[in-house]
Amino acid sequence: MGLGELIERARLPCVSQWINEDIRPIESARRTWTFWTFHNFWLLINCNIATFLTGSALIPLGLNWWQAIIAIVVGNMIATAAIVASSLAGAYYHIGFPVYSRAVWGMWGSQFAIWNRIFLSVAIVPRYGFQTWVGGQCFELILLSWDPKYASHIPNHMPESTGMTTAEFVSYIIFFVISLPVVWIQPHRLHKLFLFSSVVTIVFFVAILIWALATMGEGGFGSTMASSASIPETGGPGSTAWLMLYGVMCTIGAIAAGILNQNDFARLARKPMDAVWGQLIPYGVYSILTSIIGILVVSATQERFGGEALWNPPAIFVRLLEKDDSSGTRAAVFFAGVALCISQIGSNVPGNALAGGIDLSSVFPRYINIRRGAYITALLSPIVNPWQLVSKATTFLSVLSSYSVFLAPMTGMMFASYVVVNRRKIKVDDLYQGHGGSIYWYTYGVDFRAPIAWAVGVAPCLPGFIGAVNGSVVLPEGMTKLFYLNYLYGFLSSAGVYILLHWIFPARNVDRFVRTSPSPGEVQQFYSDRWEAALDQAAQPPSSPRAGPNGQPVTLLGVPGCYWRFLAMASHTHLARSPPSANFWDDDEQPSHLTAPPSANTVVAGLFCKNRGLSCKSTPAPDEIPAQHETTGESVAGNGASDAELGTSPAMDPSPGVARRSISHSSPADTVPSAAGLSAAGDLDLDEQPSAPSAMVHQSLVRQPGPPADGLSQPSYGVSPPVPVASNLPLHTLEDNFNRTAHSMGPSAEQDTYLLDAFRCLIISEKDEIDANIIQVYPGSQSEDDRPVHFLLLENENPEFTNEAKQAASDGTERLVWPYGERLVRLYFKHVHPIYPVVTKTRFLRQYKANRMRIPASLRGVIYGLACVFWDRDPTVKEPCPFQQHQCIDHAHEALRREHENPNLFSLQAGLLLHHITPPEVDSVETPSMWTMTAQTTACAQTMGLHQDPTHWSIEPWEKRARKKLWWAVYASDCWSAICHGNPPHISPNSFSTIPPDMDDIRDDETVPEDLRYLVEPEDAVFQASVGARFLQFINLTIVLREVLDCTFQVRPNPSSLTDRATQLVVLRAKFTDWHGLLPQCLTLDFNRSQDGISNCPLHLTYYASQALLYRGLMYPATREAKADPESSLRKWFVPALGEFQRFVCFFNSLTEHDLRGFWCRHARSQLILCGNFLIYLFLLATDQQHIEAAYQLLQEFHHTLKQLGDTTYKPGRLLLRPVRLRLDSFFRQAATILRGSEAPVISLTNRSAQTM
Repeated sequence: MGLGELIERARLPCVSQWINEDIRPIESARRTWTFWTFHNFWLLINCNIATFLTGSALIPLGLNWWQAIIAIVVGNMIATAAIVASSLAGAYYHIGFPVYSRAVWGMWGSQFAIWNRIFLSVAIVPRYGFQTWVGGQCFELILLSWDPKYASHIPNHMPESTGMTTAEFVSYIIFFVISLPVVWIQPHRLHKLFLFSSVVTIVFFVAILIWALATMGEGGFGSTMASSASIPETGGPGSTAWLMLYGVMCTIGAIAAGILNQNDFARLARKPMDAVWGQLIPYGVYSILTSIIGILVVSATQERFGGEALWNPPAIFVRLLEKDDSSGTRAAVFFAGVALCISQIGSNVPGNALAGGIDLSSVFPRYINIRRGAYITALLSPIVNPWQLVSKATTFLSVLSSYSVFLAPMTGMMFASYVVVNRRKIKVDDLYQGHGGSIYWYTYGVDFRAPIAWAVGVAPCLPGFIGAVNGSVVLPEGMTKLFYLNYLYGFLSSAGVYILLHWIFPARNVDRFVRTSPSPGEVQQFYSDRWEAALDQAAQPPSSPRAGPNGQPVTLLGVPGCYWRFLAMASHTHLARSPPSANFWDDDEQPSHLTAPPSANTVVAGLFCKNRGLSCKSTPAPDEIPAQHETTGESVAGNGASDAELGTSPAMDPSPGVARRSISHSSPADTVPSAAGLSAAGDLDLDEQPSAPSAMVHQSLVRQPGPPADGLSQPSYGVSPPVPVASNLPLHTLEDNFNRTAHSMGPSAEQDTYLLDAFRCLIISEKDEIDANIIQVYPGSQSEDDRPVHFLLLENENPEFTNEAKQAASDGTERLVWPYGERLVRLYFKHVHPIYPVVTKTRFLRQYKANRMRIPASLRGVIYGLACVFWDRDPTVKEPCPFQQHQCIDHAHEALRREHENPNLFSLQAGLLLHHITPPEVDSVETPSMWTMTAQTTACAQTMGLHQDPTHWSIEPWEKRARKKLWWAVYASDCWSAICHGNPPHISPNSFSTIPPDMDDIRDDETVPEDLRYLVEPEDAVFQASVGARFLQFINLTIVLREVLDCTFQVRPNPSSLTDRATQLVVLRAKFTDWHGLLPQCLTLDFNRSQDGISNCPLHLTYYASQALLYRGLMYPATREAKADPESSLRKWFVPALGEFQRFVCFFNSLTEHDLRGFWCRHARSQLILCGNFLIYLFLLATDQQHIEAAYQLLQEFHHTLKQLGDTTYKPGRLLLRPVRLRLDSFFRQAATILRGSEAPVISLTNRSAQTM
């Protein structure tokens, strides 16, 4: 194997010069560090021998014990503040030190900072070697406890100049080897190691302190605490004050490298405040505590060792063993050695090996990941002679002092960059783009301000550093004093110069991003889950170079194709969580020939797309896409409020290059208030965004519009919208027009749409006394079938009795629930909304807080009614629910009947939710009222124009997203209601054009701003990917199911032959292939189900109900003749159907009463009936004895579980199971009679069943 082949095999997957899996932003799955993880981490870092030795570096200077302690306390207070300040970027943006250095130094300039820390600062490799050498001394204690003469058995071949013996070196090598397996553990999996090591460590240090004090003897403390060296009274560098300052800097210098690289660990924080508090409290406490323990223990043991101060804990135990080698002493030494070894491994591996691995991974990302880098760090550690670092206190002091000279300026610049220059706003995507399109490219990849600022912080301290390392060098007092202040000077001076240079010479692109982007919290929120997919799951095949403006090939330097899969989440769609002024991509910043990703014929979409009938092909390369782009110009108030209504400050306006469109209202808007930044869409002109394939990645959900895989099925619906068409129309709102309701004007409306487009001013004049206004939201295109779209804004003129009835329903609802309204809202969004997210959450909560009476009474009533079912799930309530569900629902029905005169999105949401109230106990089938309610909801949606795709309309982005989501909720409700009643759906395949929603459409309006979070539980305040994935899967299943209905369950059968229909059904069956295996993890069912697992149960039931209808179609016709014909479809598909419903019975058997207490949509009753009846269907149609017994066994198991679950005391659960249980009970009672005259085995089985019942 040649060298080239070895290098290629060592190359990591899906990497570039700028990114690999270990230096990318940490996704939520790896954000595992809680407050206690940080607590245990800092306990291990500080409760170790290196911190124990701090006194050995300070007291020999001439400080007495209390002066040394003061220096330690002050130094640790400063270090704690620096640690927290340095880690903010990692805690909030989940990026490490090497990556954030790119924002400070530039993309290429950051290499200097990283290499400087690795080598020049002597901060990683020697620290690992030093800690490993100390760990070897600890392991030697274990060997000595076994044999106190151990060292004499090994001849010493080491030169005296090395300061070690062969026996010590053997212990070092053993400890070195023991540490290597621990290096294998990834940082996000260290919490168990931390917990174990921290417990052992704190117990040891407390025990050694108690032992030292308890056995101190009459002599008391030694000279370490009793006296100090003579210190001159002058104010020179040798005075007490300056030596204490030097001690403060030494204390900080000991952790200077850890301060600088703290982003590497803070990025693993589950929540930013876990990192902040997990560092703010434990670091100083344990560092000060261990240093004081060191001083006390050394002083307390000094007299028993002849007045010698032994600062190294292993040396204390070695001397103790020399004086007394009894079994008790040897046991104590053994356990001390074990505890110290565990402590050293627990601090050395994460603090030094993994930190070095992260640095090397960022320098060589193509070939080195954290694990490889950590092993390289470990293997290189012996070459720095770590055994010499602890031979003398002065040598150790020099090592400590050296850290801060070079690293403090870097830390100061990082803090200044994050807090002052960038104002806590980081454009994370650009930290991984190695070309001029990145705002952090600066000048040829280097920010010239950074090296200047760093030099200002380092240069004046260099002479002092040289003098400290080489005592023969004589320096002026001024230089020595400045060196004694090295950390404070380096931090403050470099930070100040960096800020000053950015003020005098601003970085134009960075400055524009900081000025025009929204608040730091919103930018951080946007990037919090943007990088969820793994790089190797988003791999994209390479492509040929694209031609630049001059026809020359253009290469995007170092940017792997898979990286663009992440950027695709922000291209061709709006930012789901950013406010409209979030101008994250600026036209001036990125040359057009560099902003586009390499084109590719396909995008590898992962397992989720496979066998889903979902095309995952990318769009043409950006230079092949037509140049028509929509200029969005959304308003700041994404939920319907205009700029004027919210009083938007100039700071929130987009940059001058962004064209904005006005919002057109027919009259002063009476809108639902919305805070700036709550819009579902950013103010991103598509011309400003880097082009990228339009296949979106959202928690493993990847879909794209595309033709079907064959000619038998209709074109599949995709979630990624097509490229918008340019429009100069004003931006309208259809939802929040004062006293007017928008009614869709379809192709058959009173006026021809083309005529209205061309001659509108001659047809209608708003100056006349007409109660309507007509607005155009889409001008159409040159295609004959792409008509203009108009809406009629009808004035809301209701009879007085209608208004009185609505008001009475509203008042009655609030009187009924008072004072529990807010509690019921919380219960609704905790238990109902995650399964059926049709309410525009933030918009509802905003209005509920401002004036709940402005929300339609129907929506308030149904939310209260659905939530009251979960009243006893609120641990804060002791009393029973003061009302019955039907009381709220009666008010909601009465209000909705009146509100249908003037429908809006809120009343449509109410109509959808009213389908899912708890059914009456007397019903065993769905009543006609549910079917008519579905018709009303469908008609309401069509009246509002939800059946027309709004992608190209000039309406607000949040309205587009809400309209898509709600239309498909109506579509699914219509489809399942039709199945429940055995009727044809109201919505025909050619009656709508709205494309299915994508994850951004579901995500929109889901994250609740801080001022509204008191209305929801903390875990419900932020969008959960499982909520969106669950709803999208429900829609997907419904789409395929509807194709099954249209293929074979029509009143007027399809004119195609049975063979053709069977072929179509086979194609549709393929879309269900391996459905369970291809589900995202968040939608699977675990044995010990979390709340998400319980919420997934209804989705799995929907799948099996769809399977029942599919197999009924495949096995059609279910006649006696077909049963007797071995070649019939019934016999052909019987075995696959039986196998599928064996899985259904297993699923149903796994349900518990706890599962039944979740929210189940009303259709779940009919779905269970479908599945139960299909089991009977299989039993009656079985022909072979084996199949008869298998089908009967399934029926028995299903029936048995029904009876067990049906005995629950939870009423909604009983009502869910009651209809199917009645059918199964009836079957088993009548089975013998029904099957009389059939095959004997069947009669025998059914008779046996009747006897056992």
